[in-house]
Parts: sequence; C-alpha cells; structure tokens
Amino acid sequence: MPPAPHRRQSETGPGSWFAREPALRLVQAVQREAVPELTRVFGHSGLFLRPSEQVPARLSGNLLAQVVSLHRAGGGFAGQFDCEDIALPLATGSLALVYALFVLETSRSPGELLQEMARVLKPEGSLMLLVLNPWSPMRLRWARHGLRPVSGGWVRAALAEAELELVRWRSLGPFWAGRDRLELRPERRTGLEGLRAARLLVARKREAGLTPLRAPAGLAFRPGISAG
Repeated sequence: MPPAPHRRQSETGPGSWFAREPALRLVQAVQREAVPELTRVFGHSGLFLRPSEQVPARLSGNLLAQVVSLHRAGGGFAGQFDCEDIALPLATGSLALVYALFVLETSRSPGELLQEMARVLKPEGSLMLLVLNPWSPMRLRWARHGLRPVSGGWVRAALAEAELELVRWRSLGPFWAGRDRLELRPERRTGLEGLRAARLLVARKREAGLTPLRAPAGLAFRPGISAG
C-alpha cells in the first residue's frame, strides 16, 4: 500500500512550539540526559516518536538494529509512514523500545496513544516517556501554544491501565533562569529537582502470567485503576 499523502504541520498547532530554537535546545538537553537509559535497552527494533520535524530523526545513543522515526504532523504522525495516534501501523508485540519524546502533550487522544505504545511492545519491552513538567516555571514558555502537559499522576495511572510497569522515573532537563528568556540553566539545584523542565518515566511490558505488575512505593491510583 502506498504511503498516505504527507500532512503539513500547522504553523499554529501544538507541535509548532517544538520547531522553535529555545524548544529545540530544551529537547537536546533532555535527550542528552536520557542517553544512559537508552543504553539499558537491547533488541532489534524500536520506535522514536518526536514532537516536530525539526527534531533530528536519529535517536542518538540507542543500541537497536533499527528504529522507525516519526514526527508530529497535525493530529497524527508522519515520516517513514503516516498514521494517526490511535492506530500505529506496527505489529502487536514487535518492538523492544518505544521512545516517546513530548508527544503526549500534542496528542488529541493521549490515553489511546499510550495504549498503542503498549500494544506494539514485546514482552519485557521498554517504554521511555519524556514529558513536560507542568510544575516547572518553563511552562510560561509553552503555555500559549496549545500544549497540554500531562501530570505525573495521570501518566502513572495510564501506564497501569495499559498494563505497563513503571520501573523508574526522574526529573531532568534545564531550569529556567527567568532573567533572560533565552537562558536555560542545566546545573543541579539541590531541593529543586521537581522544578526542572521535564520528566522521564521508564516502563516495562511484563509477560502476562509470569511477572505480576508492582506499584512503585507510595503510588496512588485513581478509583478503578490497579497495578495488576
């Protein structure tokens, strides 16, 4: 089947912010810090979902044989093929890694997109979610651009609903200096990690019936959501 016609990303759409120079610097800083997690993942195939065509298609630091790279285009993705968030054209249980870089914030159906990510993962496959931190002062940069940052609690509950086990999460990315709108400060500030620009959540797809899902200590779920 021939690929669908390429959809041009709207200049005013949510993904357009990630085509700007300050956002690209943020993306670069966040990806650099996430490289150690990539070196933990081995296998043949992976999927890289990125928020803008301007973000480089190559997933630096990965150890996989091949990685399909797609970028946000309107309400879906484009690149090696075009698709909607709710229908990734990849076989169920076919990937060792899904690396999702700031794509939940630009999705019309973030919960369904996360379900699709879980579907295409192999048992013991890894999902790396990089999301904007809604509590960071950096939100003043993206607040008027249509982005919809998701809370940590929502992501954790959605992972459990998709039968993915959250194994690690941490804050990463720069702080915002505030005095200069173009200045990003990457240095650590003790006690203020929760104000960094982004969060990394690493989840794993456990094989049903062999390894029960475990809730991280202190994790509370919404009513009706459990870790099993």
